[in-house]
Amino acid sequence: MPTQPTVLFHPLNHIGLGHINRLSVIALALRQLDKRIRTPFVIEEASHILLDALGLPYVPLPSSHAMGDTDAWATWTAAERSRLQIDISRSILCTLDPDVVVFDCLPSPAFCDAVVDSELPIVLCMREMRDLSGYLGHTKGLLERASLLVIPHQEGTFRLPEELAAKSCFVGQIARQLTHPTQHVRDPDRPHILISGGGGGYPRTSAFYNLAMNAVAELRSRYPGLKGELIAGPLFREWLRLQPVDGIPVIPFEPDIATRFIESDLVICQAGYNTVAELEQLGTRTIFVPAIRQWDDQFARADRVSRERKNFRMFCGTAPTQLAKLAAEFLIDEIPSVTAAQPGGGMKAARLIYEMLK
Repeated sequence: MPTQPTVLFHPLNHIGLGHINRLSVIALALRQLDKRIRTPFVIEEASHILLDALGLPYVPLPSSHAMGDTDAWATWTAAERSRLQIDISRSILCTLDPDVVVFDCLPSPAFCDAVVDSELPIVLCMREMRDLSGYLGHTKGLLERASLLVIPHQEGTFRLPEELAAKSCFVGQIARQLTHPTQHVRDPDRPHILISGGGGGYPRTSAFYNLAMNAVAELRSRYPGLKGELIAGPLFREWLRLQPVDGIPVIPFEPDIATRFIESDLVICQAGYNTVAELEQLGTRTIFVPAIRQWDDQFARADRVSRERKNFRMFCGTAPTQLAKLAAEFLIDEIPSVTAAQPGGGMKAARLIYEMLK
C-alpha cells in the first residue's frame, strides 16, 4: 500500500444530494479504517455545503450542465468547451495522483474519459435504475473499465449481465448513520411537520414544496399549535416559483437532517434513495410524494417501503386538501415505532476499496 494512499471520489452534483451523500459515507468509512487515506472529491458546480459540513476536501470541475445546457458558455465552441473540461480533469488527476477513483452512477463525461485514459483502477457505485438496460448502454465504456461495481442494495434486488455480475458486490444500503440518537416526545396537540426535498435541485421541486406547504396550512384548522418548516436543500434554485406560507419558515440547508427527521411528528418528502434510506432507520411517520425521474423510479420505491412499514404512506394526488386529509388521518393513527438497523453498506464498500489499495 502507498504510504499515503489517495481515493478520489466523483459524484454527480447538479440536482440531488444522493450521489454525493453515498460517496461521502464511503469516504468517511475509509478514514475510519485508516487515517492515512486521503479522500478528496471532484465536484461540478459550487454547491459543496454538505462536504464542508462533513469536513471532506474537494476541488471544482466546470459544470457539464452550465457548459452544455445554458448560454453561459455560448461564445465558446463545443470543441473548446470539451478541451477545457478534459484539460482541467487531467490536471486534477496529475496533481492529486489518486490510487483509485470512485464514481457514483452518472459521472461527468469529460472527467470519466480522463480517468479511463489514465488507466487508474475504477470503482462504480451503481444503484437500482428505472431503465437498467438504458443505463447500461449509456455507461458501457465506464462499466467495461471498472474494476469493481458496488451495489447499494440487498443481494438479488436486480440482476446484472454475467460479465458485470462477476465484478459486482451487493453491500446493502449506504446511508449516513445516526451519531447522536435522540428520543422525540410527541405532543398530539402541537405536531411538528417537516417538508424536505433532498438536495432540491430537480426541476419542479417548487411545485412539490407549494403542495406540501398548502397542505400543512390546511391542517392548522385542526391543529392551531402546529409547527411546520421546509428545508429547501442547497441545490434549490426555483425561489421565484416558491409560494411562501405564513408560519412555515424556509431553511436552505440542514447538514444533520436525520436529527431533524427524528424531532418531527411527520415528514412530507419525495422518495429519493438517500431520503428513504435515512428515514428507514428512524421510525418517523412519513408521507412520500414520489416524483418522476429519468433513471430513478421513486414510485416503485415509495410503494415498496409503504407496503413494508406501518410508519410510511405514499401520496400520488395533486391537491393540498387531499394531502392534508391523509396527514390528519396519519397523525391520529396508532402505529408501532418501526425502526431498522443502521445500514452497514458504506463500511462494506470501504473495506472492498481498502483491499484494492493493499
